[in-house]
Amino acid sequence: METVLYVGGGDRGPATVSRAGSTRQLGPGELLLLRRGAYAPWSREYLVRFVADHGEAACALESGGVDIVVVDERGRGDSAPPFEESPSYLLCTKLLGREVPRMRDRSPATCAGVFVLLGAGARAVEYAFGLGRLRVGDVLYDPAPAELFARIESATAAGKGRKVALCLAGGGIEGLIYELGVLRALETFLPDRPVVDFDMFVGISAGAFIGAFLANGVGPDDLARGLGDGSGRIDPITRSDIFDLDLGEYGRRLFSLAIDLAGQPRPRRVAAALLRAVPAGIFAGRRIEAYLERQLTRPGMTNAFGQLRRPLYVGVTDQDTSQHVVLGARGHAGVPISRAVRASAALTPFYAPVRIQGRNYVDGGFTRTLNLSVAVEHDAGLVIAVDPLIPVDAEPGHVQARGGAFEAVQGLKSFMQSRFARSLAKFRELHPEVAVVQLSPEGEETRLLSGTMMRYFYRAEVLEVAFEATVRKLRQRFDALSRDFARHGLTLRDPRDAFAARGVIGDALDRGRLAAAI
Repeated sequence: METVLYVGGGDRGPATVSRAGSTRQLGPGELLLLRRGAYAPWSREYLVRFVADHGEAACALESGGVDIVVVDERGRGDSAPPFEESPSYLLCTKLLGREVPRMRDRSPATCAGVFVLLGAGARAVEYAFGLGRLRVGDVLYDPAPAELFARIESATAAGKGRKVALCLAGGGIEGLIYELGVLRALETFLPDRPVVDFDMFVGISAGAFIGAFLANGVGPDDLARGLGDGSGRIDPITRSDIFDLDLGEYGRRLFSLAIDLAGQPRPRRVAAALLRAVPAGIFAGRRIEAYLERQLTRPGMTNAFGQLRRPLYVGVTDQDTSQHVVLGARGHAGVPISRAVRASAALTPFYAPVRIQGRNYVDGGFTRTLNLSVAVEHDAGLVIAVDPLIPVDAEPGHVQARGGAFEAVQGLKSFMQSRFARSLAKFRELHPEVAVVQLSPEGEETRLLSGTMMRYFYRAEVLEVAFEATVRKLRQRFDALSRDFARHGLTLRDPRDAFAARGVIGDALDRGRLAAAI
């Protein structure tokens, strides 16, 4: 059931809604509207709440749970105020300025969920032009009630029936563990559909590593336990699997340096030769690829994109053109998954580039943070985006005191976060029908993830903190999220209710007892 906030219009508002279908008074200023199809067995219910002006509308939006706003500007004719003083303008500017929360998961950078009703009058054209610039969902000229709700039905149903995509960013070893904690928490809220049954997986770097197993049916719990102690369906990953020095590269570079320096060259040539002698990568990454190949060729799994139970899309960067390439998509699905993931995680100068079909590829994070557009290209209507690449927010001097390596990581995270924030705003503007649920570290979580992205040690506390923090976030946003999830066939349920029904202590999650909660 969608919630419609009807702003202004006086007595015309309830009269308009009553003529759109069967209504029942629920309380002061609230009607339940039931619409049935004339020739098809369908019905839609709406909770319509009426408020007098944009100020009351802003207060109502703060309480959340609003899907569509209808602003009724009819009835004033030539006496209508200038557009900049109209309720629709004032409300939209509040939405644009983030003074009130966005509707559903629509963008705060657009007013795609706002419908404005205009009547006759000299200012109608002025209003329509201004509303167009604000990119409202629709402008209707004195519509019939059935037409109004037909437009609303079209808007709220735009993402229905479309696919559910999980997009995972990079973030090194700590980011990988954080993402597993988030996914374990999310799965406890999804009693009827595990994460591995989402419709597609889109990953970059560490996210591609996780996505390769999810697409093969290995859930986040199995994956976390396997990486930790080998008790899951996969083997633990060792230090030597991650850090394999590229000795061959060192040898080739030194040999070339010796040739360049032969014959006592000039100082400028010496400097150029020394720069060319720097290895393309400290580590080769071949053992990571071999580890993945061993795991993905086990019975019940596959190392081929075309044989996966769910589609997987892996983002990489062409080193020589800086173009983002999606392995697993049409035209790029012939590469083994293990090699694609290795390329997606080839963070130069730590890891050497990976050659695939005559091209050198490096970490996909150089060109994209999260491939939301790839998910939409493959018909995603709900995108769950997990991004651990959030810089720490600390007191002055905190970053500098940690040293140069930490400063580099902080700078990289800052760049990637700002880039993603801009791309997400643009994405929501272009695709207001797509619900995006972003899950990222906040506050003290960022301090825990403030080590280098290359850190090897398996940090159980990262998994624990990510799990607990995600549970809190899901509870805080439960009403809004459950509505978006329901539109795409997902039932969101607080695990405390399920645990209580099974006789498990209901507040285990709040007390941090991960084992008891799982």
